[in-house]
Amino acid sequence: MTFGGIALAAAVTAAALAAPNRASAAARTYVPRDAATIVAHVPPREPREVAERQALAAAPERVEIAVEIARGEIERARRFSDPRHLGRAQATLARWWHLHDPPADVLLLRATIHQTLHHFDAARADLDRLIALRPTDVQAQLTRAVVATVTGDYAAARESCAALRDRAAPVVVLTCQAPLDALNGDVDGAYRRLAGAVAARTPASVRTWALTTLGELAIQQGNEPLAAEHLRAVLALDPVDGYARAALADILLPAAPGEASALLAGFEAIDSLLVRRAIAEVRSNGPDAQRLVRVMRERIAAAAAREDRVHLREEAMFALAVDSDPDRALDLARRNWDIQKELADARLLAEAAALARRPDAVAPVIAWVRHHGVRDARLERWLTLDAPIGGTP
Repeated sequence: MTFGGIALAAAVTAAALAAPNRASAAARTYVPRDAATIVAHVPPREPREVAERQALAAAPERVEIAVEIARGEIERARRFSDPRHLGRAQATLARWWHLHDPPADVLLLRATIHQTLHHFDAARADLDRLIALRPTDVQAQLTRAVVATVTGDYAAARESCAALRDRAAPVVVLTCQAPLDALNGDVDGAYRRLAGAVAARTPASVRTWALTTLGELAIQQGNEPLAAEHLRAVLALDPVDGYARAALADILLPAAPGEASALLAGFEAIDSLLVRRAIAEVRSNGPDAQRLVRVMRERIAAAAAREDRVHLREEAMFALAVDSDPDRALDLARRNWDIQKELADARLLAEAAALARRPDAVAPVIAWVRHHGVRDARLERWLTLDAPIGGTP
């Protein structure tokens, strides 16, 4: 799940319902008894943003001001894994949102928001239109590479990465290409090339992206201590990077759930981290287990009421780890695989199929592995329990 371009991390909400009908279990609306009750803390606005919003209110047709405000909201959504900022960005762009041919900068931001909400077809359409207008737009090419990778269109992803060669720093190009090379079986080479390109002088935003990618490649290799080292380096640069924190928690959860819970404590406002802390507390018999599970059920009920399909991956994780319901987890994982095809989604479907004792259900992943030559240590462990990935297709 992704925020586009250099900002690959995505905001996700997760949990599971005991009832099979998600929409039927919507959480009750909370109405404070006292008007003075604090229901949420809103971060203070920066003076610059306040001035920009005042200027836009005075001249609502000034698209360049709206774009600047929306860009700031999308960056806050990425950094804090808070999708509410995406809604604010969309509201800021409302004047141009439904136009078939909005200004180019609006096309890029609209595509980024669509991508994050898993409206991949709409995101791709906007990006293709934008690149036809501005083929040298680095951010548009990066975002298109992300969308194409998530949806399994690796040829288009490589095309966008290649378009960056004369327009972006080598480390940016290599970070774009590395996951694609790894998916085609060259995970060791992808890691080696990218590691050699990351330098101390690399700008922080690019460095965190590259280090996160190195961490993911190390996980593919089966070297989780090295992956953890990279992810801790990301958090040293950007402590609020929710994607890196979630990836590190996933490494810790199997053998050190207490440590994973400590890593996630204080970040429960981020749904993807809350679900992992709930799992960690359940596994370690922690004092916050019941409370966190309850909160996650409430959040997933709210997502169901919105007919939100963004969070199937984490909902399936919750069904496996907390509800011990592999059949439901398998249903969620299969629906998730229909939408996005990242390694995390393949691993999840293979795990759910193995635990549900349904080796037939993992056939789409096996076909994907064979077709692309995918090598991934975690995935191979689960596939071995389901069906051999070698032999005759």
